[in-house]
Amino acid sequence: MQKVTCPQPSRKRHDERVVEVFLHTYKQGCFAKDPCWLPQNRRNVEVIATSTVGGSRLAIEHTRVFAFDGHMEQEAILRPLAERIEAIRLPGLSNKWVQIYFQSNFMSRPLRKNSELVQDEIIKFLERTLPTITPNEHHVNSFNIPIPLPNGRHPTITVDVEVWGNMDVKRPISVSGILPQGPRLETQVTHALQTKLQKLVDAVADTRFLMIEIATHTESEIAVAKVIRRIQGEFPLLIKIDQVVFAKAFGFDSEGCIFFRMWNPQSEEWALNVLNARIEKSNNS
Repeated sequence: MQKVTCPQPSRKRHDERVVEVFLHTYKQGCFAKDPCWLPQNRRNVEVIATSTVGGSRLAIEHTRVFAFDGHMEQEAILRPLAERIEAIRLPGLSNKWVQIYFQSNFMSRPLRKNSELVQDEIIKFLERTLPTITPNEHHVNSFNIPIPLPNGRHPTITVDVEVWGNMDVKRPISVSGILPQGPRLETQVTHALQTKLQKLVDAVADTRFLMIEIATHTESEIAVAKVIRRIQGEFPLLIKIDQVVFAKAFGFDSEGCIFFRMWNPQSEEWALNVLNARIEKSNNS
């Protein structure tokens, strides 16, 4: 993993901020000087950037694969629980970064009717369990948390937990959702290719990158790449795309951290290094 420190992004839109961080990270930042941000009220890519080494032009178009199927409703359900979990402070989590993932549609209607009880049970379980997990980067620990309902039933909620050690983070716990699987993931990826490829191919540039921001779950970029490989026959324009850049921005707002991983859709090869971009702290932080 290659760690790169980047300046605070100057753009306002989330998509452009993620792309701006990548420009500072990629090839020692040679594309980061005075990029041309294109108006998004027209059919444009996010940016065309010119290298200070050789003058080649790089076009980047950003898209996103959401954590949940029906993400707006699901995120509204997850948000109050996430806020409570992320507020947990435990002595056993010093210098650790805990990432907690919930499945899509993790809360059934009976559980939603007892949401406060559900939150209490999950918090109690995590407070007991998190300090006992040995840090192991990218290792996923899965747990089924039983929820005792007033009607006597005990449905379970599955959570996946990663614990990373030697991490200097402002917030030790991060909560998010897991990418949809199977047909739902393929639908999202297909839609992204349908809406993004043509404008990227039409961009006046020497090199073209499609950036896909994904929800978080470990190795989810591999799942997306497999879908692209499976449906690439439907998208002949993919042959004109030089790289697919996967952006894991789950720690962007809270920790100033984004992981970038690049995949060549022609050779189907992964770049050797994962780029770990960390935003330098401002004087006010």
